[in-house]
Amino acid sequence: MYSRKQFEAKIMMPAEADFMDKADLGNLTAQLFAMCEAHEKPLNEIERKAVLGMISYIAYTQNVGEAFVGDILTSHYGVSTVEALPSRLYQDAIEYLVDLKTNKVVN
Repeated sequence: MYSRKQFEAKIMMPAEADFMDKADLGNLTAQLFAMCEAHEKPLNEIERKAVLGMISYIAYTQNVGEAFVGDILTSHYGVSTVEALPSRLYQDAIEYLVDLKTNKVVN
């Protein structure tokens, strides 16, 4: 990932193609970095508790271990732990768990 200065230097246009002034470019890069930070932000405490609660519920109702359900979820999203899930995937993770049938999981 580029730092803000590296990014700005990389996307600077030649003088003859200067259709953006420095303020517009600064605004654009600020918005882009804000989107990137929001994209990478981990689950907040409420989301984390909700996902862990759903994992517990699925494990209990389907008579399997919580670690097993957690492993299925983390494998599906390609993260190392439930806490590492990005916040943007919270709704998808809950929906995935609601639809999860552990007896149909193939090793």
